[in-house]
Amino acid sequence: MASSPSYLIIGAGVFGASTAYHLIKNDPTAVVRLVDRTPYPCPLAASWDWNKVVRADYGDLFYMEKALEAINLWRTDPLYKPFYHESGLVNIDNTGLGRRMIENYKKLKTDVSPEMLRPEEFKKRYNGFFENTDFEDVEEIFINKRSGWAEATKALKALTDAAVSAGVKYIEGDIATLTFDELGDCSGVRMVDGNALSADKIILSTGAGTAKLLADSAPKRPELQVGNRMVAAAVVTGIVKLNAQDGKRYTEIPVTVHAIKTTQGEVMPLTAPLTEKEPYTVKFCRDESYKNTCKHDASGQSFSMPPAQPDQAQWSPNGGLKARLETVKRGILGENAKDVQIDEYRICWDAVTPNQDFVIAAHPHCANLFVATAGSFHGWKFMPTIGQYVVELLTGKLDPALVNRWAWDRDNEGSAHGDLLPSVELSDL
Repeated sequence: MASSPSYLIIGAGVFGASTAYHLIKNDPTAVVRLVDRTPYPCPLAASWDWNKVVRADYGDLFYMEKALEAINLWRTDPLYKPFYHESGLVNIDNTGLGRRMIENYKKLKTDVSPEMLRPEEFKKRYNGFFENTDFEDVEEIFINKRSGWAEATKALKALTDAAVSAGVKYIEGDIATLTFDELGDCSGVRMVDGNALSADKIILSTGAGTAKLLADSAPKRPELQVGNRMVAAAVVTGIVKLNAQDGKRYTEIPVTVHAIKTTQGEVMPLTAPLTEKEPYTVKFCRDESYKNTCKHDASGQSFSMPPAQPDQAQWSPNGGLKARLETVKRGILGENAKDVQIDEYRICWDAVTPNQDFVIAAHPHCANLFVATAGSFHGWKFMPTIGQYVVELLTGKLDPALVNRWAWDRDNEGSAHGDLLPSVELSDL
């Protein structure tokens, strides 16, 4: 009798947790272990957050179609539905993206019917919330009532809980390196505490830490390295705490993406607090990402990686990052921004590919090693479905077109979320 297949997934963010869940659902006899640095959800992951946008509003037809599949589950599946809020989404843009997205919805023959409004009309919506927003150079504003947001950390915990309940074993611990057999094939990992874990197939869902893990594991094997396939990048976000009188307005607005470069960011509503003693909160995000290029001595490479501090210095952004978030606040709120102070900051790290396509691939130069990562700051919304694609890859059933699109080596044509390509070093801010 053949033994059950075994899988070791490194990283319990969206890619890792979704893969674990779909693996055990696909084969309840499989041995599936999911490893991350802390109890789940790990607060260092890009998937940990107050909230995340859930939308199919893409200029890229492929990702619109894939996002519509995921949103259907956000709306209907009992596992995801409690965390999804269909607030609508607004995109303030001057590149014609809104019209392109509407054409894509038509091409896919969906029942989604976004609208385009001139700024004068738009200001009359949402009880005048956007009356002082900066609309310079903006002729039309895209509004889609069928988009929204999800409670990020709660949804990720629920998914991981479901995976563990179905038979996945969660292991808390730091990974030191991958391990390799005498042929150079991947055999497992060695933990910082010296323990070793092995499996038939090892899946890296390690996001911004992928390049460093491969460099630490095989510094003298250049064929294994990330190279220019993805880059660790950071965005800055902030939470504002408001009283009931001021905060209620924010629960009634849509997710707002202000893509004009003078603002270049988002404001995202959160739900009303559960008790009167808790403040209302709202999240601001700067839609610009940053690199932290460092020299990796053992391999001789230079690449971006999160800071070496245990918390990756994610709660203490420098003055330059704070200033960029202030421009978002001012651009969206106008003169009202002076009364809205950011109370808590976070630097969020992810892996970004040149065209923002994911990497879901067998490593071509190392048997048993697979990579499922590179959310490129737009992958979170695919939580309900992304793991199924990884399972199809692992079992040899993934559509060849997707194998090519998400391959380790590919041409990287197009752009799914180009504004988040990192162009600035953190040290230069």
